[in-house]
Amino acid sequence: MIGEANTIYNGRIHNLAFDNCHSHVACALNKMQIRPPFLCGGSLSEWDMVKLCFLVFFRARFLSFGGFLQQFAPFIILVCLIWVPIKLL
Repeated sequence: MIGEANTIYNGRIHNLAFDNCHSHVACALNKMQIRPPFLCGGSLSEWDMVKLCFLVFFRARFLSFGGFLQQFAPFIILVCLIWVPIKLL
């Protein structure tokens, strides 16, 4: 089942917006017929990258405020270093 998902994603080019690691994991979870914890029927009973992302972001047990800062602080600092000088021009 995981091998099937790996075969599907073997030749694909991953990008940040649409076809990324979240899509790959969602495909594997669907192949294993593992349903999301919010069973609502229809297409909502299948995994996709958005559901997986929000589930990990909001429900993961290993997350803390410190973990949040470690994850996002470098990106925020980088954006500020680029954005602030542009605004000053």
